[in-house]
Amino acid sequence: MLDFFLKSKKLRVRVAALIRNNKGEIFLIKQRKKNKDYWLLPGGGIEFGESATLALERELKEELNLKINSSKFLLINESIDPKGGRHLLQLVFEVEVKDFNPSIPKSEKAIVEFAFHSVESVLELELRPDIKSYFKESGKEKPRFIKSNWVVG
Repeated sequence: MLDFFLKSKKLRVRVAALIRNNKGEIFLIKQRKKNKDYWLLPGGGIEFGESATLALERELKEELNLKINSSKFLLINESIDPKGGRHLLQLVFEVEVKDFNPSIPKSEKAIVEFAFHSVESVLELELRPDIKSYFKESGKEKPRFIKSNWVVG
């Protein structure tokens, strides 16, 4: 019953990895869907019965051939379509990976590129979901819950 409700109402729970290099830059992937490009933290949907950390490990392996060395929960982000079509909960983890050497599998259709971006440049990108407020809080205690506006398109 719960599975039917989640699918019919389009609730999605997503895990995401915040990976930084030694310069403090943030690793993002560029995704293309419906001829629209945007950036996001690597990750993906949690499958029913799968823990968030196992989903994170699976998604990073599937999308970028990366293996997690360690992960720490950072924040939850909620974004709701004002038209009622979708509801997204994103669990963001700070992640260190083993032997950072990402590659996009040939079977992956949505990811078109990946790159490290400075915090300043992240604030200028189209980021989905939009968690830029997290990066704007330098020197302050970071929020653990971010409600972001739904991005149309």
